[in-house]
Amino acid sequence: MFKNKIFNRVLLTGSFIVTLIIIAKLSGVLQYAYVPQAGGEPNIKRKSFVIITNILPYEKFKLLTYNQDTKEFGKGIYVQRFVGATGDKIQIKNGNLFVNNKLADNGFNLKHSYKIDRAFVNELMFKGTSENEFFQIDADHFITQLSKDELNDSFFYERFMNPNPDQEIVKVYHKNWNADNFGPVTIPPGKVFFLGDNRNASLDSRYIGFVDENEITGRIIYPKN
Repeated sequence: MFKNKIFNRVLLTGSFIVTLIIIAKLSGVLQYAYVPQAGGEPNIKRKSFVIITNILPYEKFKLLTYNQDTKEFGKGIYVQRFVGATGDKIQIKNGNLFVNNKLADNGFNLKHSYKIDRAFVNELMFKGTSENEFFQIDADHFITQLSKDELNDSFFYERFMNPNPDQEIVKVYHKNWNADNFGPVTIPPGKVFFLGDNRNASLDSRYIGFVDENEITGRIIYPKN
């Protein structure tokens, strides 16, 4: 009899927890998503899971999720940093983001394109970076995406910025801009602007255009945001 009471209590508690989880997921209070791409690195790792809620405010410069459906890139839920709201002026100069003429990248751990030498490539591969992460540009140098934490003064590196217009960006904004030199542009009513933290490897508002405010679906709570 005593064992049956314990079993019934455990079963009831378990059922209650499962019910709460189902309600939370259906209401959007608690959700999770798989991130297959590297556009959010180093903060959102490729092939990782994130936990999302829709009850916290959608604050600027936080990592949010939103629905996107474009003819060129398809349908999906994107995880990126909310950097601009209606009326904000967005500009990227030499790889640095300015919002309303103020530098906005301070305090964020971001990735950018770097030109590195073969010795640095070998070091990064030894630490686990895939060879697919390097694009060779001449006999001794490669382009890859690195955060400040990954830089190593024992090897050659320098920021790499393509001086040419990016035709995908030109197609959307009809200006000769690229990922590192973009804008200025003012966000129209009802729209917002998102950027991936992996600034030279992210399919974000530079490439897909402004995002409708009502397409925002949640805010990342794990990893810490």
